[in-house]
Amino acid sequence: MDNEDRFVEEPSTNRGDLEEDLKIQRLEEDLSAGLRQTGAGSVNVTKGVRTEREEVRVPRRREEVEVERVPAEDSGEEVAGVEIVGEGGEEFVVRVYEEEVVVSKRVVLKEEIRLRKRVVEEEEVVEVELRKEEVQIDDQTEHGRPGARAREEE
Repeated sequence: MDNEDRFVEEPSTNRGDLEEDLKIQRLEEDLSAGLRQTGAGSVNVTKGVRTEREEVRVPRRREEVEVERVPAEDSGEEVAGVEIVGEGGEEFVVRVYEEEVVVSKRVVLKEEIRLRKRVVEEEEVVEVELRKEEVQIDDQTEHGRPGARAREEE
């Protein structure tokens, strides 16, 4: 159905009815803006473990045995009451100690990561084309003004 078929006027059979009205509706689009919530993405937090080498300097001590041979003060004198041990000999053991580095690790809290959502308001300008009907009146009757056109637009 095209625009000419929307408003068809039947000719009046009553010639005495001079004030017959024809109503034509002029339409236009009106704009209303609203909001709807959509997903805007996500924030992913991932924890991982990284291994680093670290050096620690630790002072440590150890014992060493020094052997010193010195001539006896009374060298050459007879020693009474002492015998020389047989072929098995005597053995003396001197224990030597050293410090050993011991490393221990412990887990300590270093940081907390806190995630918080907040709402940020901003204004967005949206441009939309609206359609509006126009009405043109061209009076071509004998009583109308020839060539006069009236145009109504809102």
